[in-house]
Amino acid sequence: MPLSTSHPFSLIIFGASGHLAKLKLYPELYILELKERLPKDYSIVGFSRTEMSEDEFKKLVEDSVRENMPAVNEEVLKKFLDHISYHQGQYSDEADFKSLNEKLESLEENSNDLVRLAYFSVPPDAFGNIAHNLCKGGVHNPTIPLGRAKSRPFRCIVEKPVGHDLKTFQEIKKGLIGCFKEEEIFLLDHYLGKEAVRNIFYLRYANPILEKLLDSKLIHHIEITAFEEAGLDGRAGYFEHTGTFRDMFQSHLLMMASLLTMELVEKDESMLKSRLDALKQFYLPPSSDLSDVVMQAQYDSYKQEDGTAPDSRTNTFCALKLLTSAGEYQGVPFYLRSGKRLKKKETRITVAFKKGPNGTEGICENCLDIILQGEAGMKVHLQTKMGGTVPKFRPLILEDPLVCTGDCLPEHSLLILEAIAGSRLWFLTFDEVQAAWRLIDPLQSYLDDPETELHLYKAGSGGVEAAEEWVRRDGVRWM
Repeated sequence: MPLSTSHPFSLIIFGASGHLAKLKLYPELYILELKERLPKDYSIVGFSRTEMSEDEFKKLVEDSVRENMPAVNEEVLKKFLDHISYHQGQYSDEADFKSLNEKLESLEENSNDLVRLAYFSVPPDAFGNIAHNLCKGGVHNPTIPLGRAKSRPFRCIVEKPVGHDLKTFQEIKKGLIGCFKEEEIFLLDHYLGKEAVRNIFYLRYANPILEKLLDSKLIHHIEITAFEEAGLDGRAGYFEHTGTFRDMFQSHLLMMASLLTMELVEKDESMLKSRLDALKQFYLPPSSDLSDVVMQAQYDSYKQEDGTAPDSRTNTFCALKLLTSAGEYQGVPFYLRSGKRLKKKETRITVAFKKGPNGTEGICENCLDIILQGEAGMKVHLQTKMGGTVPKFRPLILEDPLVCTGDCLPEHSLLILEAIAGSRLWFLTFDEVQAAWRLIDPLQSYLDDPETELHLYKAGSGGVEAAEEWVRRDGVRWM
C-alpha cells in the first residue's frame, strides 16, 4: 500500500524563505499533494525573519514549485497553495512564537487527532532559540489544555548538520532534550530518504549471494564516491563555514558505509542498533601522519564565486581512508571521496576484489558497482576469454538498472510522511551523530590547520589528480 497519512497535521517550516525550503521542501510537499498522499485537513506555515505578506509568501512557494518541477498540475497547485500560510518573526522572540501558536490554534480549530511538526531548515546556531521558544511560546507544550478530546503529538525535524563539531553537537542535543522528549526528535539526513541508499541494506538482505562476496578474503578495497557537477548554487554563506568534509563525510558517506557493513537484522527495531554498531566499528588507520589518512582540495574557480573569501581555504573535495573491526571486513580499507564541480554527478559504491592466483596483467580487476545516483544500476565486472589459441581476456560487464518501481517518492517527501507517522527508522539517532563527530572531529581540526595542504583541481574535471596520487601510495587506483 502506498505510504500516505490520514492524520491532520500542521507543519511549521523554520527558514521558510531559505534555499533548502525553496529547492526541496515546497516542491516535494507539492508532490505529496499531487500523489494524493496528504489528508484533507493540513496546514503548512512558513516562519522566517523575512518581512513579506501571506500573498508574497504563497508566490514564493508557487515559484519554487514551478522552477523545480518538470510540469505542474494547475488544479493541484492551487489546492496545495490553499493550505499555505506565513508568519514573520524572530527565532529569539518568545512573543513571536506565542502569536504563531495563536495562528496555529485558529487553523486547527476543526481538526482532531492532529500532529504538529516543526521543521528546522535553518543553520545549527538557530536550533537552540527555536527549540526553547517552541516550548515557552506554547507551540509545543503538553500542559496547555486543548479543549474537547484532542490529542496533539509533536515532531521536531532537525536537518543535518547537527552542529559544527562534537562540542556544538552536544550543546544542541542538550538544548533539544531540554525541550522535547527524545522520541519527538527526528534528526534528518536526506540520504536516508533515498530509496537507492536504503537499497544498500535491502540488496544484501534479499540476495545472500552478495553476502558471500562481501568477505575480507575476497575484497581488495571498497570505495564510496559522491560527486557533484554543481558548485555553490548561491549557498556560499553556508558552505564557506562547512566545506565538503563536514557536509558530506560526517553523515552521508558514513551512513552509506554503515548500511554496507551493518549486521543484517530481521526486525525494524533492531536496525537502529545494528546501524550504530557498524558506525562505531570504523576507525582511522594507524599512521604517523594524518596526510596518509585524509586529503583535501579546492576547485580552481572557487574563490571567484559570489560570497567566498578571497583567501578561503574551504575544501570542495576530500578523500578519506578508514578501516573497520566488523568481522567480514577486517583488514579491508575503505576509501571515501566526495567533491563539487566535477565532470558528472554520481554516487556509487565499488567493491574491488583481489586478483586471483592466475591474474593476468593488463586486464581490469573484478569489481561490483552499486551506482545509486547518475546512471543508477548494478554492474559486475568479470573477464572473458577472447578468440584464439593464446588466452587473452577482455572485460565482461553484467549490468542492470536500479530504477525505483512501486511506491517511489523523493527523499524529503518520504521522510516527512514517516515523521508524521512517528517512524524514526530512517532518521539518525543522537548516538549515531555523536559517533560520527567523534570520528570526524580530529580530522576536521587537521584539515582546518593552515599548514595542511589544500590541493587545487580544475572545475569540471573528471577527477582530482592529487587524490589519484594519494591512493597510489597504497597501491590502489580509483575504479
